[in-house]
Amino acid sequence: MKKGILYGIGIGPGDSELITVKAMNIISNCKYVATPQTGKSESLALSIVSEIMDLSDKIILNLTFPMTKDKTILDKSHEDAAKSIQEILDNGYDVAMLNLGDITIYSTFSYVMDKLLNDGYDVELIPGITSFCASASKLKISLTSMDGPLHLIPTSSYNIKEALQLSGTKVFMKIGKSMPELIETLKELNLEDNVYSVQNCGLENEKVSKGLDGLNSKMGYFTIVIVK
Repeated sequence: MKKGILYGIGIGPGDSELITVKAMNIISNCKYVATPQTGKSESLALSIVSEIMDLSDKIILNLTFPMTKDKTILDKSHEDAAKSIQEILDNGYDVAMLNLGDITIYSTFSYVMDKLLNDGYDVELIPGITSFCASASKLKISLTSMDGPLHLIPTSSYNIKEALQLSGTKVFMKIGKSMPELIETLKELNLEDNVYSVQNCGLENEKVSKGLDGLNSKMGYFTIVIVK
């Protein structure tokens, strides 16, 4: 029996209208849709796709990925997800695995993909609009100019002060508990007027702001901060 294909589907940052036609076509053709979950609440990725597509005829595979930095726990969750998908692929069915933003940028999918590729399975990636590109569009700013570089910085695991002193545009992602430190460092380096932020881009509770006054320590995980 021919094995199925795992499709990694980038669905964009939150606005269902930003899901590509190719992504929708592949989801439509797959009987199984895998979606990441970090807790007991409904999958955000699945709810976004559900706004624009009828998934009532799909078999939903909920994959649990805990919010932790414990490598042992993370490795086990990735292994469990890969095994769940592998069983379906072995039966000849394709699987569409949803991923917020783009499938190649800080995606949980990439860990599952690597395990399946190593085991000889066929995997295809469908790109999606990144949260930082969508945020820049909301802010009406350019992320680059001429030869200026663009830096993507996972704030929770990078030296913030060093990052802010890089040339070009800095995009801070995965901020979480690092927001107070980011705010204080922006003040220290007198970058108050160079800051832009978008919280929950594309969702109902989206908040767009310019300047340091738009930031606060309670802003959630889905916050993009851009420093030019």
